[in-house]
Amino acid sequence: MSLAAARKYKTTQIESASPGQILLALYDGCLRFCRAAQAQILAGDTAGKGVSISKACAILGELRGTLDHKVAPELCDQLDRLYLFFQEQLSLANIRMDAAAVTPVIKMLGDLREAWGQAVGDAEGATR
Repeated sequence: MSLAAARKYKTTQIESASPGQILLALYDGCLRFCRAAQAQILAGDTAGKGVSISKACAILGELRGTLDHKVAPELCDQLDRLYLFFQEQLSLANIRMDAAAVTPVIKMLGDLREAWGQAVGDAEGATR
C-alpha cells in the first residue's frame, strides 16, 4: 500500500469513528507516547523523549479542551485535574530525565482507558 493510500485510509477511519472511538484512540496514543518517553529516558535519548512527551502533552491538552463542564461538571472537574496532573508529571519527567515520573501517568491513564473502553463498548453495543 502506498503512503498516500495509507493516509487516505487513516483519514477515512478517523472521519467515520464515533466520539467514543476517537476518545479511546486519544488515550491509546497518549499511552503509546508515554511508554515511548519512558523507554527513551532510560535509553538516554533526550531528543526522542522530548518529542514523545510533547505529543503526549498535546493529546492531554486536547482531552482537557474537549471536556464539557455543562453536561457533567463534577466528572469534568475531576478529569481536568487528572489531565493537568499528568501534564505536570510529564513535564517533571522531561526536565529531570526521570522515567519514574511517567509511571503514575501510564498507570492511571491505563485505568481510565480501560474504564472508558468498557463504557464505550457498552454504549455502542446498546445502540446496535
